[in-house]
Parts: sequence; structure tokens; C-alpha cells
Amino acid sequence: MQPYSDPIIRKYQQLITETMEGVFRGVYQGDPVRVPKSMLPALIISKSMTQVGKLTNTEDEQGQQLILTVITDIRDEVNDDTQIAPGIAQLYDIIEGREEDTYKLKSNCILNILRSNELVDAAHDLRTDLGTITKADYGLTIGKRDREAYAVEGQVEFVAYFTQLRS
Repeated sequence: MQPYSDPIIRKYQQLITETMEGVFRGVYQGDPVRVPKSMLPALIISKSMTQVGKLTNTEDEQGQQLILTVITDIRDEVNDDTQIAPGIAQLYDIIEGREEDTYKLKSNCILNILRSNELVDAAHDLRTDLGTITKADYGLTIGKRDREAYAVEGQVEFVAYFTQLRS
């Protein structure tokens, strides 16, 4: 039996990986915890919560809080404290890279992709909620992804909405 693959998560995976072609070696639905070095940088998309509420007399609106986790590798750099910065800089660039002169988000960074693509699937009314804060958070992990391995991770939290007719 094939494991469940959420079609909403797949649409966001497709949106990000097609816009950022060649950036990610590994793309996962749900946190695999252990990510091999050969699959870094990696993108993980997980659900944090789902809310379903009445939109109209015949429709429900479903809101899913999704978390994108980006992992970059610093294992080769951790022996020299001055070299850790490149892995962190790569993470910042992937998530919220900015143009040097204008400070605007680069067109191919995750925050800009999410904020510039409100309507993800028009045929099925899947959209990114631009009314809620899209949050980016960063941190260093030790031993989480592999024994005695160091990695830097960033998480982006956002809400996706979908409208469904009640049957």
C-alpha cells in the first residue's frame, strides 16, 4: 500500500521546486527526521493544523497551516567556526534572499514565491492566505538529522485555503 500523499502539499512542492529548479536535492512530504547528506539542501513540507469552517450555506472553507522546512548542510564547515557562515547564508538566500540594491525579495526565494502566488490552483480554488503573517524562523540542529551531525534549518509557516462544496 502506498503511503498517503496530500495533494495540497504536492501542489506547493510543485510550485516551489519548479520555480527554484535545481536548488533542492531532496523533497519530502512530512518530516523524515533523518535526511542523508547526499539529499541536502532539502525541502520538507508538513501540516501543522487544519481548520474547517462554514463559508456559505453550501460551502466549507478549509485552512491548512503548512510548514516548509529547509535544511542546508554545514557538516564540512563545522570544524572551522569561520566557515559556518556559508551554510547559513545559503539558507537565508533560499528562504528570503534579497536584491542587493532594493532589499526586495528575490523572485526565486520561498517567501516571494508564496507571497506572489496567492492562487495556486484556480481550477480547485487552492490559494495562499496573504491575510495572515508568513513567518520565517531559523536555527542550528545537532544530532537531529543524523547522529553527531550539524545542520542549519529554516522554517516557513503559512496558511493555504481551499473551498469545498458540502455534499
